[in-house]
Amino acid sequence: MGRPLRSDDASRVGELILHHRTVRPGTSPDKLSHFEDAVWHLAPAHPDAHAKINAIRWDHWPAELVDVFKTVTLAFLEGPTPRSVTVTSDGDLMSIGTLVYRLRTLRVFAEWMRHHHLASLHEVTDQQLDRYRQHVLRLEASTHHKSHLFIAVRTVWEYRDRLPQRCRLNTHNPWSGTPPARLAAASPRPAAAENTTPRIAAATMEALLAWSLRMVEVIGPDIVAARTELDQLEAGTHPSQRAFDGLTSRQRLQAFVADATQRRHALPGHPRCNPHEQARINWSQLARMLQLPQRQVPASLQPVILDSGLPVDDGSPVGTIRGLVQGRPWRERPLTTHELPSLISHLSVACFVIISYLSGMRPGEVLNLRRGCSRRDEMTGQLLVAGRYGKGPARTHRPTLGDDPWERTWVVVRPVHDAITMLEQLSDAPFLFPSSLHKPHPIRPAELHARRSSEITRDLGSFIAWVNGTFRGLDDEAVIPPDPAGRIYPTRFRRTLAYFIVRRPRGLIAAALQYGHVSTTVTLSYSGKADSGWLDDLAVERLEAILEHNQHDHALLAAGEHVSGPAATDYRDRVAATHRFAGRVVNRVRNVERLLQHADPSIHHGDGMTCVYRAETAACRTSRQAQGLPIDDGPHEAECQSGCVNLAYTDRDIARQSERLNVLDAAADDPMTPAPLRDRARAQAEQIRAVLTRHQTAPKEGRTP
Repeated sequence: MGRPLRSDDASRVGELILHHRTVRPGTSPDKLSHFEDAVWHLAPAHPDAHAKINAIRWDHWPAELVDVFKTVTLAFLEGPTPRSVTVTSDGDLMSIGTLVYRLRTLRVFAEWMRHHHLASLHEVTDQQLDRYRQHVLRLEASTHHKSHLFIAVRTVWEYRDRLPQRCRLNTHNPWSGTPPARLAAASPRPAAAENTTPRIAAATMEALLAWSLRMVEVIGPDIVAARTELDQLEAGTHPSQRAFDGLTSRQRLQAFVADATQRRHALPGHPRCNPHEQARINWSQLARMLQLPQRQVPASLQPVILDSGLPVDDGSPVGTIRGLVQGRPWRERPLTTHELPSLISHLSVACFVIISYLSGMRPGEVLNLRRGCSRRDEMTGQLLVAGRYGKGPARTHRPTLGDDPWERTWVVVRPVHDAITMLEQLSDAPFLFPSSLHKPHPIRPAELHARRSSEITRDLGSFIAWVNGTFRGLDDEAVIPPDPAGRIYPTRFRRTLAYFIVRRPRGLIAAALQYGHVSTTVTLSYSGKADSGWLDDLAVERLEAILEHNQHDHALLAAGEHVSGPAATDYRDRVAATHRFAGRVVNRVRNVERLLQHADPSIHHGDGMTCVYRAETAACRTSRQAQGLPIDDGPHEAECQSGCVNLAYTDRDIARQSERLNVLDAAADDPMTPAPLRDRARAQAEQIRAVLTRHQTAPKEGRTP
């Protein structure tokens, strides 16, 4: 291919291109490419089994430049990324994903070189680079993509010390060091800028999680049992098949007809497309049930069945329905062999929702989980999941850590372990989310490849549609409402979890499991790790929640809301102080942390009261100290004391207290209520009356500016 190898290329013949890279275990030798090959397979060096890494097809490149860019690619594969290319590099190798993208953008440069008869990179001067810039600016592409076309060329220059002379750009500094974004006439996006991934709406997420948990706990066991029964029928190990041992094919058919007639069973059929369609016998399923040779019912024996008078079922039933939804079987008829593959996919993606959402893992980290990944710490009792780093500095190859240099562990809650257990029953593949749960994948075998994020997105849409089509809510509404931001894709779960943890820490997930518990486990997984992205997400959500609450409080004060109680003045001062930060532009995590230190008013709106928290005067904190209990950096509403000087009462709190007073008065006057309870209700009612009186008689403050 192309011109004959030069002397420095000839020494590369027979050399494996990935010999400096860690290759995934189980990689077939025919997928390991050599320098002279026309196709370079880089996927074996990517740590993620779910990732889509296209091979480099050199026959699509200009023939006269193939060996030049092969040499450049080897430099990318073998040499550490210069710090000038990425500020996070510390002698790390370029990631395979980045490398493939760089080559995709470099191919544009190579085609331009061919058009201008440039046979080597050393022929590219500053003047040539200026012409290439004008070419890029004329392309119908986004400024973001154009900037990456410039980045690719600059990356080649950054690797100049690892390249032979003919592969070095003939320039001291491409475009005089002008930033690629400016070259593309685009303003640069700040590092660590705002996360634009939309959260999943609360109503959608709560329903999706609830139905995912229901799939695992209630519906999943029926699906697994049906899958197991079908596998047994295929293998000839199902108990019902023992009656046919030693019989000929004709005798088996006759025995089946006699038994089905006695039990009033129907023949297995194909599902009808409409009620008027004539029933069709599923001969292959019947042959499977009877273990007939070649899984076929010979035409000469079919009259035994056709003349039996047995009805034909709508589909081929398998398994038994045992799961209950709201006290009733979740469906009236057994599952069918036709439905089973899609139901298995629904169950698999429901497990993905649970694992991804309740662990805080990134999509790629979930998709690369393997069979046997669930663990338990015998010392602490913590539930663990062993997986692999998906992003961040810890992604760097660490050969001292054993067979898998990217291994790491997460602390998780019980539903995550339950979902993993369910997945391990769905397939024998090494991955919990194999590339295929059914038929073998012709290109990406399940033994080596995991499902892709795009496929999970499609599966999520199918799962939601199936749930809404199978189960209906009140007024025939969808039980999983649509999300206002559109389709749900895997990267949205992590940010949505951060939102719920900050906004609804005591919200119930399942049984006694609260978001506060999930927050603890996820934070345990990420604290002290090089990957601090989760903690950054929490910081952003906390700042947004604080500013939203403050905006509401400030607007009500400005509208004349009255505040009473010992901390009333402090409440007004803190609301006014925090309001000064409204409208600030935040584009870096460190700015978020700085604003949190200055903007957090530590105002906590509770049930009928507001805590203007100050640790040294908090009665709940003093009480916990006296009892030797753990002390958090915040109030404990369950231990709030009416005499605490941190308390304030807004008009909203007073309205809630008035509602409570009506309930207490009714209980105190109810002769059917035991005397001790009446006395307690009466005492509590008097306390509330005192609060209401003080609120009504307290001097009205001026409006907050």
